[in-house]
Amino acid sequence: MKLSVALIGEDMIDLSLFGKLLNPATFSYKTYSYSGLHDVESDGAAIIFLFSPNDSRKLEEAVDYLGRGANGKRFLVIVSSLASFKLLGGRTKELCSDHLVFPSDNTSVEKRLDLYQRVLTVQKFNSGSEGLTEIQNRMLELEEQNVAKDKFFAIIAHDLKNPFTGFLGFSEYIAKYYDEITKDDLGDFSLRMYESAQHVYNLIENLLAWSKLRTGNMEFEPIPFDMEETIKRVLKLCESMILKKEINLVNSTKGKLEVFADANMIDTVFRNVVTNALKFTPKGGVVHIGYFLEEEYIIIFVADSGIGISEERQKKMFKLGYRVSRDGTDGESGSGLGLILSKEFMLKNGGDLYFESNEKNGTKFYLKIPRLL
Repeated sequence: MKLSVALIGEDMIDLSLFGKLLNPATFSYKTYSYSGLHDVESDGAAIIFLFSPNDSRKLEEAVDYLGRGANGKRFLVIVSSLASFKLLGGRTKELCSDHLVFPSDNTSVEKRLDLYQRVLTVQKFNSGSEGLTEIQNRMLELEEQNVAKDKFFAIIAHDLKNPFTGFLGFSEYIAKYYDEITKDDLGDFSLRMYESAQHVYNLIENLLAWSKLRTGNMEFEPIPFDMEETIKRVLKLCESMILKKEINLVNSTKGKLEVFADANMIDTVFRNVVTNALKFTPKGGVVHIGYFLEEEYIIIFVADSGIGISEERQKKMFKLGYRVSRDGTDGESGSGLGLILSKEFMLKNGGDLYFESNEKNGTKFYLKIPRLL
């Protein structure tokens, strides 16, 4: 028997997205507005998720109304901030104290899940251990989606804006003073505009790929291919950056490196790793690309003589919600999204992406790719 879930809020799109996190084999759900509380009552939902409205009075009235009608089969959850909970009157809190969950914005995912579990246990929610685990898993997915959404908007607001600012500045200067600009200056401006455009393009490519992966719309087609061809293609794309920073590139990959994976995903991963190595290597530094075999895998490594990664940044390197990116040795900016995306791509292909680094002593990334046996 499916459990009936009521989702109450003002943004029906957000509610619908939340509802899709619920397993259709276990839960059925309906979305309601704050003006439709009577419908919630008559539909007899087993679980109620109450999202904070813009008007705190609506929250007070809804909690009071639903709390009065609560019985052993009803469970009321407020998915909001602690600040929203504090807006409720003491009488309402007392009436509904056994039915409220009010995680703080700063509460970790683990602590939130523990809180949900403890409250569900106290309520003796008759869904069995399987149903409880399902709720926990879906809550974790929701938290991850929220973090992902916040990260997405942070990137749009900051990392996409910055290169456009430079691009617009240079193009405006050229438009105003084109008859006074020397040929050398024009060449310099053109190069900087190209670099800004290239940065935006790479960022958009990563954003689109990440969005498709998160929404389940990313095509996954593992095929046999030669990794050596991918290496050559990516290095060709990075040629201008290599020349500009006078990087000593050592490529010790020779002959065919036959792997079995999604070629587009691996291309993206290798491009992100190489770009990062070049970004954080100072002028005249060294980037070494090589490989070795490990049982059923080919391990491609990209080692640089750059600035390295601090222990604190290493702990957060592949985690959404943390800003670990910093400017490169030549002022290059970045979002940090590329490595997060790359890690997910490698895991999806049955491989892995990992690294070793010491601050000020360079970094070495490893792409673990399934071999074609």
